[in-house]
Amino acid sequence: MGSGVGGGQLHSATFSFHRSGLSAYISTLMRVPSFRTALFSFLAVIVLATGCAGPQAAHRKTAVHTGYAYAFISKRAARVQEKNLQRSRKMYGRARQHYVKAFEAGLAQLEARHPGFEETLMTNPGEAIAMTAVEDAPLLYWTAAALGSAIGLSKDRPDMLIRTGQIGTLAHRVTELQPDYMDGAAFELLMIYEASRPGMMGGSITLAKHYYEQALSYSKGHSAGLYVSYGEAICVQEQDREQFKAMLEKALSVKAGGVMNRMSKRRAKWLLKRIDDLFL
Repeated sequence: MGSGVGGGQLHSATFSFHRSGLSAYISTLMRVPSFRTALFSFLAVIVLATGCAGPQAAHRKTAVHTGYAYAFISKRAARVQEKNLQRSRKMYGRARQHYVKAFEAGLAQLEARHPGFEETLMTNPGEAIAMTAVEDAPLLYWTAAALGSAIGLSKDRPDMLIRTGQIGTLAHRVTELQPDYMDGAAFELLMIYEASRPGMMGGSITLAKHYYEQALSYSKGHSAGLYVSYGEAICVQEQDREQFKAMLEKALSVKAGGVMNRMSKRRAKWLLKRIDDLFL
Protein backbone atom coordinates (compact mmCIF):
# COMPACT_ATOMS: atom_id res chain seq x y z
CA MET A 1 0.00 0.00 0.00
CA GLY A 2 1.17 3.43 -0.74
CA SER A 3 1.29 6.12 1.83
CA GLY A 4 0.64 9.76 1.18
CA VAL A 5 2.67 12.36 2.97
CA GLY A 6 1.44 15.79 3.90
CA GLY A 7 2.39 18.65 6.15
CA GLY A 8 5.66 17.07 7.19
CA GLN A 9 3.87 14.26 9.01
CA LEU A 10 3.40 10.62 8.29
CA HIS A 11 0.01 10.35 6.60
CA SER A 12 -0.67 6.60 6.76
CA ALA A 13 1.11 3.35 7.27
CA THR A 14 1.94 0.60 4.85
CA PHE A 15 1.06 -3.07 5.19
CA SER A 16 2.22 -6.17 3.33
CA PHE A 17 -0.15 -9.11 3.14
CA HIS A 18 0.55 -10.23 -0.44
CA ARG A 19 2.12 -13.51 0.77
CA SER A 20 -0.99 -14.56 2.70
CA GLY A 21 -2.79 -17.54 1.20
CA LEU A 22 -6.08 -16.33 2.67
CA SER A 23 -5.42 -12.90 1.23
CA ALA A 24 -4.90 -14.36 -2.24
CA TYR A 25 -8.15 -16.33 -1.93
CA ILE A 26 -10.18 -13.35 -0.81
CA SER A 27 -8.73 -11.22 -3.59
CA THR A 28 -10.57 -13.43 -6.09
CA LEU A 29 -13.84 -12.53 -4.37
CA MET A 30 -13.29 -8.88 -5.30
CA ARG A 31 -14.38 -9.78 -8.83
CA VAL A 32 -17.82 -10.81 -7.58
CA PRO A 33 -20.11 -7.79 -7.01
CA SER A 34 -21.93 -9.35 -4.06
CA PHE A 35 -18.67 -9.54 -2.12
CA ARG A 36 -17.84 -5.87 -2.53
CA THR A 37 -19.97 -4.95 0.45
CA ALA A 38 -20.00 -5.71 4.16
CA LEU A 39 -19.12 -9.37 3.68
CA PHE A 40 -15.93 -8.52 1.86
CA SER A 41 -15.05 -5.99 4.56
CA PHE A 42 -15.56 -8.69 7.18
CA LEU A 43 -13.42 -11.19 5.33
CA ALA A 44 -10.68 -8.65 4.73
CA VAL A 45 -10.54 -7.92 8.44
CA ILE A 46 -9.98 -11.65 8.96
CA VAL A 47 -7.01 -11.31 6.61
CA LEU A 48 -5.66 -8.54 8.79
CA ALA A 49 -5.97 -10.83 11.80
CA THR A 50 -4.26 -13.79 10.09
CA GLY A 51 -1.41 -14.93 12.26
CA CYS A 52 -2.73 -13.05 15.29
CA ALA A 53 -3.05 -16.16 17.41
CA GLY A 54 -1.12 -17.79 20.22
CA PRO A 55 1.77 -15.65 21.47
CA GLN A 56 1.05 -13.01 18.80
CA ALA A 57 -2.57 -12.46 19.84
CA ALA A 58 -1.60 -9.26 21.64
CA HIS A 59 -1.37 -7.29 18.40
CA ARG A 60 -4.70 -8.47 16.93
CA LYS A 61 -6.78 -5.45 17.99
CA THR A 62 -4.10 -2.97 16.91
CA ALA A 63 -3.63 -4.67 13.52
CA VAL A 64 -7.33 -4.97 12.75
CA HIS A 65 -8.21 -1.36 13.65
CA THR A 66 -5.23 0.00 11.73
CA GLY A 67 -5.78 -2.16 8.66
CA TYR A 68 -9.51 -1.51 8.56
CA ALA A 69 -9.09 2.25 8.83
CA TYR A 70 -6.44 2.24 6.10
CA ALA A 71 -8.10 -0.10 3.62
CA PHE A 72 -11.75 0.85 4.03
CA ILE A 73 -11.77 4.47 5.18
CA SER A 74 -8.56 6.41 4.46
CA LYS A 75 -8.11 5.20 0.90
CA ARG A 76 -11.74 5.91 0.03
CA ALA A 77 -11.49 9.33 1.68
CA ALA A 78 -8.57 10.25 -0.56
CA ARG A 79 -10.65 9.57 -3.67
CA VAL A 80 -13.82 11.16 -2.28
CA GLN A 81 -11.89 14.34 -1.44
CA GLU A 82 -11.77 15.36 -5.10
CA LYS A 83 -15.56 15.56 -5.29
CA ASN A 84 -16.78 16.08 -1.73
CA LEU A 85 -14.35 17.72 0.70
CA GLN A 86 -16.78 17.75 3.63
CA ARG A 87 -17.52 14.05 3.32
CA SER A 88 -13.83 13.19 3.03
CA ARG A 89 -13.08 15.14 6.21
CA LYS A 90 -15.68 13.11 8.09
CA MET A 91 -14.19 9.91 6.73
CA TYR A 92 -10.69 10.94 7.78
CA GLY A 93 -12.12 11.72 11.22
CA ARG A 94 -13.47 8.19 11.47
CA ALA A 95 -10.15 6.78 10.31
CA ARG A 96 -8.31 8.77 12.95
CA GLN A 97 -10.55 7.34 15.66
CA HIS A 98 -9.60 3.82 14.57
CA TYR A 99 -5.90 4.68 14.36
CA VAL A 100 -5.87 6.25 17.83
CA LYS A 101 -7.77 3.29 19.25
CA ALA A 102 -5.29 0.95 17.59
CA PHE A 103 -2.30 2.82 19.00
CA GLU A 104 -3.76 2.95 22.49
CA ALA A 105 -4.49 -0.78 22.37
CA GLY A 106 -0.94 -1.54 21.28
CA LEU A 107 0.55 0.69 23.95
CA ALA A 108 -1.64 -0.93 26.60
CA GLN A 109 -0.43 -4.38 25.57
CA LEU A 110 3.20 -3.29 25.71
CA GLU A 111 2.58 -1.81 29.15
CA ALA A 112 0.96 -5.06 30.30
CA ARG A 113 3.94 -7.06 29.08
CA HIS A 114 6.52 -4.60 30.40
CA PRO A 115 5.27 -2.55 33.38
CA GLY A 116 6.47 1.03 33.13
CA PHE A 117 6.89 0.88 29.35
CA GLU A 118 4.43 3.67 28.50
CA GLU A 119 5.90 6.28 30.84
CA THR A 120 9.47 5.31 30.00
CA LEU A 121 8.75 5.60 26.27
CA MET A 122 7.96 9.28 26.84
CA THR A 123 10.95 10.03 29.07
CA ASN A 124 13.64 7.59 27.94
CA PRO A 125 12.75 5.82 24.65
CA GLY A 126 15.99 3.84 24.55
CA GLU A 127 15.35 2.36 27.97
CA ALA A 128 11.76 1.55 27.02
CA ILE A 129 12.56 -0.42 23.88
CA ALA A 130 15.35 -2.24 25.71
CA MET A 131 12.59 -3.92 27.70
CA THR A 132 11.22 -5.61 24.58
CA ALA A 133 12.13 -8.97 23.07
CA VAL A 134 11.64 -10.75 19.76
CA GLU A 135 8.12 -11.90 20.64
CA ASP A 136 7.14 -8.22 20.85
CA ALA A 137 8.08 -7.46 17.23
CA PRO A 138 4.55 -7.73 15.73
CA LEU A 139 3.10 -5.61 18.52
CA LEU A 140 5.84 -3.01 18.13
CA TYR A 141 5.31 -2.81 14.38
CA TRP A 142 1.54 -2.41 14.51
CA THR A 143 1.75 0.11 17.35
CA ALA A 144 4.21 2.17 15.30
CA ALA A 145 2.05 1.89 12.18
CA ALA A 146 -1.06 2.94 14.08
CA LEU A 147 0.76 5.88 15.66
CA GLY A 148 2.12 7.07 12.32
CA SER A 149 -1.32 6.95 10.76
CA ALA A 150 -2.93 8.70 13.73
CA ILE A 151 -0.37 11.51 13.71
CA GLY A 152 -0.88 12.05 9.99
CA LEU A 153 -4.51 12.89 10.72
CA SER A 154 -3.97 14.67 14.03
CA LYS A 155 -2.34 18.00 13.24
CA ASP A 156 -4.71 19.55 15.80
CA ARG A 157 -3.68 17.08 18.53
CA PRO A 158 -0.46 18.19 20.29
CA ASP A 159 -0.68 15.12 22.53
CA MET A 160 -0.24 12.97 19.43
CA LEU A 161 2.27 15.18 17.62
CA ILE A 162 4.74 15.04 20.51
CA ARG A 163 4.90 11.29 19.96
CA THR A 164 6.24 11.59 16.40
CA GLY A 165 9.70 10.38 17.37
CA GLN A 166 8.20 7.22 18.85
CA ILE A 167 7.30 6.00 15.36
CA GLY A 168 10.97 5.67 14.52
CA THR A 169 11.85 4.27 17.93
CA LEU A 170 9.28 1.47 17.73
CA ALA A 171 9.84 0.63 14.07
CA HIS A 172 13.62 0.59 14.39
CA ARG A 173 13.34 -1.87 17.26
CA VAL A 174 11.42 -4.23 14.97
CA THR A 175 14.31 -4.15 12.49
CA GLU A 176 16.61 -5.20 15.32
CA LEU A 177 14.40 -7.95 16.70
CA GLN A 178 12.80 -9.38 13.54
CA PRO A 179 13.95 -7.56 10.39
CA ASP A 180 12.08 -9.94 8.09
CA TYR A 181 8.73 -9.36 9.80
CA MET A 182 6.09 -9.11 7.05
CA ASP A 183 8.81 -9.03 4.40
CA GLY A 184 10.62 -6.06 5.90
CA ALA A 185 7.54 -3.91 6.51
CA ALA A 186 9.29 -2.03 9.35
CA PHE A 187 11.93 -0.79 6.92
CA GLU A 188 9.21 0.56 4.65
CA LEU A 189 7.60 2.31 7.59
CA LEU A 190 10.97 3.84 8.49
CA MET A 191 11.41 4.97 4.88
CA ILE A 192 8.14 6.89 5.03
CA TYR A 193 8.94 8.21 8.52
CA GLU A 194 12.31 9.63 7.48
CA ALA A 195 10.98 11.12 4.24
CA SER A 196 8.01 12.70 6.01
CA ARG A 197 10.00 14.71 8.55
CA PRO A 198 11.65 18.01 7.59
CA GLY A 199 15.43 18.07 7.84
CA MET A 200 15.22 20.46 10.79
CA MET A 201 13.29 17.75 12.66
CA GLY A 202 15.86 15.08 11.88
CA GLY A 203 14.37 13.66 8.72
CA SER A 204 16.72 12.37 6.03
CA ILE A 205 15.91 11.53 2.42
CA THR A 206 19.25 9.74 2.17
CA LEU A 207 18.34 7.51 5.11
CA ALA A 208 14.84 7.03 3.69
CA LYS A 209 16.36 5.70 0.48
CA HIS A 210 18.57 3.36 2.50
CA TYR A 211 15.50 1.95 4.24
CA TYR A 212 13.83 1.53 0.86
CA GLU A 213 16.71 -0.66 -0.28
CA GLN A 214 16.38 -2.73 2.88
CA ALA A 215 12.64 -3.14 2.41
CA LEU A 216 13.14 -4.04 -1.25
CA SER A 217 15.64 -6.72 -0.27
CA TYR A 218 13.19 -8.38 2.12
CA SER A 219 10.14 -8.05 -0.13
CA LYS A 220 12.08 -9.31 -3.18
CA GLY A 221 10.13 -6.99 -5.46
CA HIS A 222 6.79 -8.62 -4.65
CA SER A 223 5.26 -5.57 -2.90
CA ALA A 224 3.54 -3.09 -5.21
CA GLY A 225 2.91 -0.92 -2.17
CA LEU A 226 6.61 -0.37 -1.56
CA TYR A 227 7.04 1.25 -4.97
CA VAL A 228 3.96 3.40 -4.44
CA SER A 229 5.24 4.44 -1.02
CA TYR A 230 8.59 5.45 -2.49
CA GLY A 231 6.87 7.47 -5.17
CA GLU A 232 4.64 9.34 -2.76
CA ALA A 233 7.10 9.76 0.10
CA ILE A 234 10.31 10.51 -1.79
CA CYS A 235 9.70 11.33 -5.45
CA VAL A 236 6.99 13.90 -4.74
CA GLN A 237 9.16 15.61 -2.13
CA GLU A 238 12.13 15.71 -4.53
CA GLN A 239 9.79 16.70 -7.37
CA ASP A 240 11.23 13.90 -9.49
CA ARG A 241 8.39 13.33 -11.91
CA GLU A 242 10.16 10.74 -14.07
CA GLN A 243 11.23 8.64 -11.10
CA PHE A 244 7.70 8.87 -9.74
CA LYS A 245 6.28 7.48 -12.97
CA ALA A 246 8.92 4.76 -13.01
CA MET A 247 8.05 3.67 -9.48
CA LEU A 248 4.34 3.53 -10.18
CA GLU A 249 4.99 1.55 -13.34
CA LYS A 250 7.04 -0.89 -11.27
CA ALA A 251 4.11 -1.20 -8.89
CA LEU A 252 1.77 -1.97 -11.78
CA SER A 253 4.18 -4.60 -13.13
CA VAL A 254 4.31 -6.63 -9.89
CA LYS A 255 2.98 -10.09 -10.68
CA ALA A 256 2.30 -11.26 -7.13
CA GLY A 257 -1.41 -11.29 -6.29
CA GLY A 258 -3.21 -10.58 -3.05
CA VAL A 259 -5.61 -7.97 -1.73
CA MET A 260 -2.97 -5.43 -0.81
CA ASN A 261 -1.16 -5.58 -4.13
CA ARG A 262 -4.46 -5.07 -5.92
CA MET A 263 -5.21 -2.05 -3.76
CA SER A 264 -1.72 -0.64 -4.31
CA LYS A 265 -2.04 -1.01 -8.08
CA ARG A 266 -5.39 0.75 -7.97
CA ARG A 267 -3.77 3.61 -6.07
CA ALA A 268 -0.87 3.70 -8.54
CA LYS A 269 -3.31 4.17 -11.41
CA TRP A 270 -5.14 6.91 -9.49
CA LEU A 271 -1.89 8.70 -8.71
CA LEU A 272 -0.79 8.59 -12.33
CA LYS A 273 -3.99 10.37 -13.27
CA ARG A 274 -3.21 13.07 -10.68
CA ILE A 275 0.44 13.49 -11.61
CA ASP A 276 -0.01 17.06 -12.83
CA ASP A 277 -1.37 18.01 -9.41
CA LEU A 278 1.66 16.56 -7.65
CA PHE A 279 4.45 18.04 -9.75
CA LEU A 280 5.12 21.62 -10.76
